[in-house]
Amino acid sequence: MKILVAILTHEGTQSNADACHKSWIQDIQNPHEYYFYGSKVQSQKMNRTWNCEPDEGESRARLPEKTYKMLVESLNHDWDFLFKCDDDTYLNFDKLVEFLKDYDANDDLYLGKKIGKPFAYAQGGAGYILTRSVVIKCLESLKHFYKDKTKNKLAEDYSVGLALKEQGINLTHTNLLSTPAPAIAIQNQSVCIDAIINEHKITTHYVNSETMEKIYEAINT
Repeated sequence: MKILVAILTHEGTQSNADACHKSWIQDIQNPHEYYFYGSKVQSQKMNRTWNCEPDEGESRARLPEKTYKMLVESLNHDWDFLFKCDDDTYLNFDKLVEFLKDYDANDDLYLGKKIGKPFAYAQGGAGYILTRSVVIKCLESLKHFYKDKTKNKLAEDYSVGLALKEQGINLTHTNLLSTPAPAIAIQNQSVCIDAIINEHKITTHYVNSETMEKIYEAINT
């Protein structure tokens, strides 16, 4: 089994990317791999970073296009499971490996924390998992949806979910990819620490750079 971790980043959150490097990324060892996907400038300055900058420049509204470009690039690499998350997410990589041992990479798999109406899709910040066959199918529809601003609602996770819905791929829900309430997490980072240390989640989202290093130290001492 080989996992490829793709981390969404941009220049405005470089400190988050740096904290990922100093903490959980250190646990990603051969045969597994990771890459950030960010802007053109980041790809020139930071190792293992793909230039997935949207055609009209970086913008939250263009994240579906940015993720589309990441998915295209991912197919140029060898992997069984693709895990996507944001750069303010802490990933317990060892737990991700154990979790995926129960799944077959040859199946059409779309795994994540269920959110959304009128259909279920995976919350993108805390991370979702795709198999190669699902990425290929997703790309068939995602380009259409990211260009249609009335449908993608400016959210990459919504657009990926919408593309997969059209392809007949249903989400498999897991609470192990955690997304604590943003308002609480921003004010009280203990929510994020508790999710990983005490609740044994695979990920937790809305983690600042200082907390990311604290979690890593707590796990490794």
